[in-house]
Amino acid sequence: MPRYFLNLRDRNGLHRDSDGDEFASVDELRNDAVIGIKQIVADALVGGATLSEALDRSFEIVDEAGMTVLTISFAEGVASHSSL
Repeated sequence: MPRYFLNLRDRNGLHRDSDGDEFASVDELRNDAVIGIKQIVADALVGGATLSEALDRSFEIVDEAGMTVLTISFAEGVASHSSL
């Protein structure tokens, strides 16, 4: 299975995922990323972040060759119909 890296972009820059994860398809990858986004946003809100702060991030997902496969803003992820 292909390995993808879910790099996190926030106001401090790009935080690279050095391990990556294997996914059978881009749909599976996107669903997993959206679930992760919702959990990260929920944790940020519980921790006292404002909604704006919690949503001011994105995943920049690259494949093993370093090519961008998908970019998902946290606002887009929260609005998605995938669930926790």
